[in-house]
Amino acid sequence: MGQPEPLIMQIYCRLEVAVNDPDVIAKLAGQQLREADIDWSRKEEDLEEAVHQLESDLQEALACVVEQQRMTEHLPGVEPRGGLVFTTFGKPDDRFRPGFTDFL
Repeated sequence: MGQPEPLIMQIYCRLEVAVNDPDVIAKLAGQQLREADIDWSRKEEDLEEAVHQLESDLQEALACVVEQQRMTEHLPGVEPRGGLVFTTFGKPDDRFRPGFTDFL
């Protein structure tokens, strides 16, 4: 008998953070973009333009430096397969509160 099929599950998470130094986050995101193995010859913008855009957008920069895989790295038998991280300013959207039932 072979291995059973893995159960695919979703983890939904909302984490509120206070960003005390936006420049540090922006620079880290820019540095990680520079270090990424990206073929810029196939992109509309060049590396420096992309870094500038990323460093100018705190929401995007913060979303880019969050390491999703670290949430499950110490869980035996759990393999992260991908995910989505996005950030917003201000108070939480009602869709991310327990009990919200208006699914798209």
